[in-house]
Amino acid sequence: MACYVTKDPDNTWPLPIDWSDWFAGLIDQIGGTFTITASSWAPDSVLIVEVGKSFDDTNKKTYFYGSGGTAGANYNITNTISYTSSELTGQTFTEDRTIEVRIREK
Repeated sequence: MACYVTKDPDNTWPLPIDWSDWFAGLIDQIGGTFTITASSWAPDSVLIVEVGKSFDDTNKKTYFYGSGGTAGANYNITNTISYTSSELTGQTFTEDRTIEVRIREK
């Protein structure tokens, strides 16, 4: 998933990932329903993780709340989700996406 976002280093910002299209593809292939059971974020160490709601399974979105960084620099943030399937019971699966965050003065 290639995604680039621009953020100001002095602001606290939410960064959502919408997984609904990806889950729709799984439903087309496998059927049933899928449930996000956990979401974790691994940002480059210079970014600050702020406290916030990590995921919304109803809308299949995950959220990173962050701040920091140096103006002019780019950083990566990886979101890993765990999920289950009604068709493939008894198993938990994982998937991840990395987003490049561009820090710029606004």
